[in-house]
Amino acid sequence: MTQSEVENRGLDKEVFDIVRNFYGRQRCHHTMGFEITYLGKGTAGLKMIPDTIFSTDGGRVHGGLIASLADTVMGAAAATTGLLYRTVEMKLNYLAPVFEEVDLIAEGYVVHPGKTLALVEANLFNNEGKLVARSMGTYFNDIKGSMK
Repeated sequence: MTQSEVENRGLDKEVFDIVRNFYGRQRCHHTMGFEITYLGKGTAGLKMIPDTIFSTDGGRVHGGLIASLADTVMGAAAATTGLLYRTVEMKLNYLAPVFEEVDLIAEGYVVHPGKTLALVEANLFNNEGKLVARSMGTYFNDIKGSMK
């Protein structure tokens, strides 16, 4: 994940740096081409341009990659609260096809930042601003884990 162009939307600088660095060093995110675009209190934005290696017939992006992006942006949004959350479950609705080599933009936001469980949602858009997927997830506070 590229870290140099991440916008800080009012998040405490220490939390911003911790979250940006934590997500920036995840090898799987690099492989899939995820980039953080912004972080704010209870919100995060990611983008990617899906490579052809992640597509099926007709140039459609595999749903598993879309699910990974949704999970990652929701996890990043939850992490901006200063706590490390792990996925318990998530639901994803695919609303329109996503095509290879076209921008895919994900926006996650915390609905409820609980001490034990957080409820987080995400919207994914294509390069024309069309909503292509919507997700909701439950995340648990990993009190033993660390983002540092």
